[in-house]
Parts: sequence; C-alpha cells; structure tokens
Amino acid sequence: MASASTKTKPVRLLLLVLLSAALALSSSPIVARAAVVVPETIRVALFLNLGAGKYQAITPTATLSSEGGMRLIWSDGQTNAPIGSVPAGQAAIFAMDAYRALVLETADYNAAVASLKIIQASSSAGAITQLGKSGQTVYQVTEGAYSSAAGASAALAKWTSAGAASGPALSKARVVGPWAVETGAYPSLAEAQAAADRLGDAGLEAFVALKPRGNALQFVVRVGQEQDASKLASLRQAAAAAGGANLRIPEAGEPYATMRQNVTQADGAATWYALAAGASSVIRAEPAGADGILLAERSKRTYRGHLEVSVLNQSLAVVNEVPFEQYLYSVVGVEVGQSWPLEAQKAQAVAARTYALFAGTGYQIANVVDTTLSQAYYGIGSENANSTAGVDATAGEVLTYGGKPINAVFSANAGGKTADNRIEIWGGDNSYFSAAAPSPDEGPEQGKMMWYHVALSNGMNGYIRSDLLVDSGRKHVSGAKIWRVSEDGVAVRSRPQIVSTVEPLTRLNTGELVVELKQVPEYNDFSWIEAPMTPDRLLEALNKRAKTPIAGPLRTLEVSKRGPSGRATEVKANGVAVDVGVGDNLRGALGGIKSTLISIEETGRFTIVGGGGRTREVPGQGGTLQVAGADGKARSLTASNVYVMDGDGGLRAATTSPGFVISGNGYGHGVGMSQWGARGLAEQGYDYQYILKYYYQNATIEKDAKR
Repeated sequence: MASASTKTKPVRLLLLVLLSAALALSSSPIVARAAVVVPETIRVALFLNLGAGKYQAITPTATLSSEGGMRLIWSDGQTNAPIGSVPAGQAAIFAMDAYRALVLETADYNAAVASLKIIQASSSAGAITQLGKSGQTVYQVTEGAYSSAAGASAALAKWTSAGAASGPALSKARVVGPWAVETGAYPSLAEAQAAADRLGDAGLEAFVALKPRGNALQFVVRVGQEQDASKLASLRQAAAAAGGANLRIPEAGEPYATMRQNVTQADGAATWYALAAGASSVIRAEPAGADGILLAERSKRTYRGHLEVSVLNQSLAVVNEVPFEQYLYSVVGVEVGQSWPLEAQKAQAVAARTYALFAGTGYQIANVVDTTLSQAYYGIGSENANSTAGVDATAGEVLTYGGKPINAVFSANAGGKTADNRIEIWGGDNSYFSAAAPSPDEGPEQGKMMWYHVALSNGMNGYIRSDLLVDSGRKHVSGAKIWRVSEDGVAVRSRPQIVSTVEPLTRLNTGELVVELKQVPEYNDFSWIEAPMTPDRLLEALNKRAKTPIAGPLRTLEVSKRGPSGRATEVKANGVAVDVGVGDNLRGALGGIKSTLISIEETGRFTIVGGGGRTREVPGQGGTLQVAGADGKARSLTASNVYVMDGDGGLRAATTSPGFVISGNGYGHGVGMSQWGARGLAEQGYDYQYILKYYYQNATIEKDAKR
C-alpha cells in the first residue's frame, strides 16, 4: 500500500477538482421543508438486555442522584402517579427483586462491611440492607440479582468459600427470593412502615412496597424473601399472629416495588427500590431543578431529560428519554472534536439526527443505545459550545432519499477514500453513499512525530521515535542509513506508538547504532501499523468468524480481493479463501484492526533465487534456511529475525517462521461521511451542505415539517 505522504497530494488535488466542478455547476442548495417529522424526544437505552447475540448491557443496580433533587413517578402506561421526592445530592437505588445470595446476616455493621469488601473484589452486585428484626437493627449482606434460585445458590457457595460468610451471624447464609406474603393496603408510607416494624419485631422480614391500583399508588407490606411458594402458607399464619391485616398471597406477575434501606455506603442510607421481575413496573426519575440526573453505574455520567427504570428479559433496564435536539448536543460533542470548524459540527449534527431518526425503535423500549452500535452518547459532560451551536444551527434538518430519512452512517476516518458499501462493507443499496470518493482524511497525522523502523545489532527490529536518533554519517552495506541513538534508555517499540501499558521490546543507550529499514508516521487514525501479529493470534481471530474453520498452523495470509476503494474484500489463509460474511467482518477477523483498507506483509514469506536461477518459496517449500558466509561456508539460520534485500534493492525485515504485519489507512467502515474528511473540507472553506452532499450523493437536506 502507498504511504500516506505519497497519497496526500493527488487525493487533495482530485478532491478540489471535483468540488470546484460542483461549485461551478450549482448554487448553494436550499434546505426544503418536507413531510419528515423529527420527534420531540428520543429514548436512549443506557442499560438493556435483549438477549445473547442481540444487545446486552447489564447492571444489577442503578444509582440515581441529582444536585437539585429528583421526583420519582410510577409510570407504566396504566398508572401515572407520584411516588415522592429524593433530596438534593441524595441517591435512590433501583434493582430487580430477584434471587440473591444472603451471605451474612449480622447486628455488627463493621462485620457486614468486611463481608461486602470480599464480595466487591469480584462483583458489583454486593449490597448491605438494614432492617428491624426481633427488636434489633440487622444488616443483611447480599450479592446478585439472579433469575433463578440455582444461580443464587451457586453464588452463595462461591462467597461462602471465599470467606464472605464469616463473622458474627444471626442466621445461616441462604438464598433469598421474590416470594412473599402481602398485608395492607395502608393510606400512607408512615403507617405502612409502622406495620412493617411490628412484623419485624415478631422476627419476620417485612418491607414496605409500592403497588399501582388504577391511576394511583398504594402502600403494602411484603413479608418474607422466599425462594418459592412452598413456605407462604406458614408465613401467612406467622404474619397473622403478629398482627398483620388483610393478608394475602399475591399472584405471580403482579407489579410492585419493595422499598429497602440500603446502607452500602457509609455516608448514609438510600432507599432501594426492588422492582418485580415479571411485571410491567416502571419508575421514572425527573430532575427537580435545572441539573441533570447522574447514573453512577454509567461512569457517573449526568443526563438531561428523565430516566426510566424497569425490568426487561430478567434484567434491569435504564432508559433516558431526552429532547431530541439535546440528545444531539452530546452525540456531536462525543463524535467530533470541540475545536473542529463549525461547518464540520453542522454536518455531524445533520448526519447524527438523520441516523437516529432512521433507527426508529430499534431496541424494543428504546430508539437507540448510548454506544457506537448506535451513536456514542455520554450525557451532559460531553457537550460543548461548538457542538451545541452546530446542532442549533441545523435544528430539524434531515438527509432524505425518496422522501424518507437515509441510513446516514459515518465513520471516524475513511483513510483517504470512502468505501463502496455494496461491494466492500455490508452489501445492499449504495444509491445515496458516495462510493470510492477521495476524502481529505490526513488530519490525524498533523503534528505527529515520525518514527524509524530499525534493525538492531542483536538481530531484533522495532520502532524508534525520530527525535531520539541522529545521523551517524555511515551507510550499511545494503545502502541503508545507519543512525546513532542520542540518549540513554531509548525505547524500541513493536509499533510506532507509545503505549504506557506495553513494555518496550528493549532499550538502547547513547551511541548505539541501528540500521534504517523505513520511515513511518506515528500510529494514528489515518495511517497505522499493527505489528507483530502472530500466527496463533490471527488464526484464533479468523476462526471465530470463519464459516469454515481454518486448519492450522497459519503459514500464509494475503489479501486476495479488493473493492473499488482498495479495501480488502477477501483474504486467503494458507492459500484458501476465508468466508467471514460481509466485508466489514474482516476487521474483527483480522484481530480487531481499524479498517479494511490494508496491506498484509508476510514476514516469513519470500522467494529465494539460488544458483542456476532456481527459486525456492518460503514457507511453501520445507527445509532449513542457510546462508553463505564470507568464508564461503554455509550456515543454518537459527535466529528468528533475518534481513533480506527485496527486488527494489531495499533492506527488508523478515522472519524464519511465519509472521505478519498489517498496515492500513483509516478508522471504521468508511461508508458515508468521514468525520475527519468533513473537518478537512470545512478547513478548505466548504459549508456543511456541500460536505453532506459530497458524502451522501443524491440525498436531499430537508427541514422538519413542524418547524
């Protein structure tokens, strides 16, 4: 593949010619009003379980708080009634009323904390709840939110073995579940809590619970935390003897939310709302003031709008319903840089609005999710003045084709040329994507240091930053330049990038000499190198996606077909084409590379021309490699690294066994708008409408009919 420096000038020149022609042939496009309607709000799933192979983002709890306080409302489609308020800065915790491992029940809070710490070492589902029982304050340490008693039982065995159940216990560790007896209803929370306290004094586990009735809420008390219904009859008798009134055994599937006191945090108690697993229980949290709502389990992000907590598919679901345009404030703030030109922000806003509108209700109870499976959405913290200005300036504008919103996908960097969706990526309609169009994507290289790929005296090779080398004034016998290390402790890295968590291959000191193999830019979103890629790692990645497994070991790997933009559409492993489905799957199949606009260097594959012009293919033909020394004697090559002269006279790093270096351009699928390309066009003076029309050919920019 050509280097970035050799591609930049002709790409930019062709692009300027194309866009100049567009300017000459048409006036600025007018945004038309149309029948397309952008809804007032959008529903974004922050946690959701749609099942394996679909979408899963699972949490055992959702901890909500707001600097200005919150209002809690029961809102399930049939009932819309206030629950109460949460004071400013205080938290409310939500969970599913499921099976849990009750690891320790104790009157010693410090013992409960010690037990919890053991659980928290490997689980985020540990909690301490406080209740009154037999005349004293009791702390129950539990873990999990399991859909079955068996799952909780296995967890209990694990925590008991780990020592979490040790300590001054009031009862034996056991599995608790959602089966209970109900008493009430009571006209107020205070009266329900008084009834729960009386039952607790009699040695029963009693919790106040909310239940919808018509368009109002009522308070009841749920007695017991049983694994199944077998003990409910005797539990009902015990509750009656303790003064429980209107006792009944609830039907399975009735909606409710128990209210427990969670004292997991030492700085204060929080109400823990445990929602029925098999019912349509929904609690909505609204900010009481101008501040958003913080969700601790989602990286402590704060969100506009309101948050809904419910149970779906035996898992807690958390959905943020937010004004559509305010949702875009965050999306655009995440997707493009704060300092990028306003026209690039506008282009991103229209593309993001269109993409979200095209999604419909793609996630059952939500339109989109907050990850890049939809669009990255991180709440208020990712907003900035520039992204907000881009959204506001294009309010309601949508890309359409045939009168309908298009699937306005975009990627970070097209690597200099957009992808052809029909042939190279997912297949299907290509009518509004600009395929194989030049794109000014070199921005990530700006200001980056150059690196040298070098050979060391001990036979190793790697990458050194250019400012750490000085010219020695000498040349290698091959004609390659020899460099001198300029300071002590210089890192030699496996690829041209500093990664703090990855140790260098080795370090060199002042005066040590290295031989230049080639010069490359620092690893970035436009130009990158993945090295070394071992045969075992690549074979594992390929076989995770290959429809027919590849028999190992992996000896050769090559790009066997390319599409119009130059992207790989097929690779051959050991000479056999690998079927991984659509072209974009090659990114994962090759170990999670950034793009399919790639070249694969097979370091262990080369042709040797011997005496008499005879050739030998490595590794296709067996046998050991030998080299003739200056004394005329042949010696076997036992080192892993060798250096050979290629057909152009250049020095090349090779290996005596199969190895692979994948280099490429771009980041993402490359279909539709390139975000770095949009920035490049904006910096050249083009407005957002031309940017959008350039990447989404035949699309029309239309205005929301409501506006």
